[in-house]
Amino acid sequence: MKLNINQQSMAIIIYARLTSKRLSKKVLRKIISKPLLLLIVDRIKKNSKFKLPIIVATSKNKSDDQIEEICKKNKINVFRGNLDNVYKRSIDCFVKFKLKSFVRVCADRPFFDVKLMDRMITKFITSKFDIITNQHPRTYPKGLACEISKTNIFFEICKKNMTKNFKEHIFSYFYKNSKNYKIYNYTLDKKKFKLSARNFSVNNKKDLLKTNTIYKKYSKRKYIDLLKIV
Repeated sequence: MKLNINQQSMAIIIYARLTSKRLSKKVLRKIISKPLLLLIVDRIKKNSKFKLPIIVATSKNKSDDQIEEICKKNKINVFRGNLDNVYKRSIDCFVKFKLKSFVRVCADRPFFDVKLMDRMITKFITSKFDIITNQHPRTYPKGLACEISKTNIFFEICKKNMTKNFKEHIFSYFYKNSKNYKIYNYTLDKKKFKLSARNFSVNNKKDLLKTNTIYKKYSKRKYIDLLKIV
């Protein structure tokens, strides 16, 4: 089956901001001499078979001016919206780029599983699910989360139902009300369930050091598949 992804009006949205409390400006911290944000962008561009537009969604706050600068310098689409209300930032981004569906990626995930993302995109395009995820329930390690969704379901949510948690964690509402949506969840092989407690995102200096160590050790590999090397 030929996948005409252009008809989907789909994009990969990378959520990034510089106001992290645990590790200041972590998305611009260097992994093998490259800012974490650019590392993730390159990882997707070089390894995904789907050449989807990539949009970095950050905030309008002055604190995130650097993100816009680095995106423009590297010819990456950037969208600036609400800092704390990520739900509003998302729907404003959907409107701006006329998106019917999107892939959600967080900018603190240096080992984001692009191969899994491609399988999820294929599943999304060839099925009628509202959401394709590996977080409901989560069996993958932290840092390997991926979610793909139709954008129309975000516009259908009554704003009065949006708690602070739902505004910050944009898929929480749909998981809590999952009976109202068609959701397909990818689960990790049972032999690897023990990995679900591991964390491979970057939240502090220790995570940064660990990430750099892994990238240096496997620098000769075209693609670092974390689940195969852990």
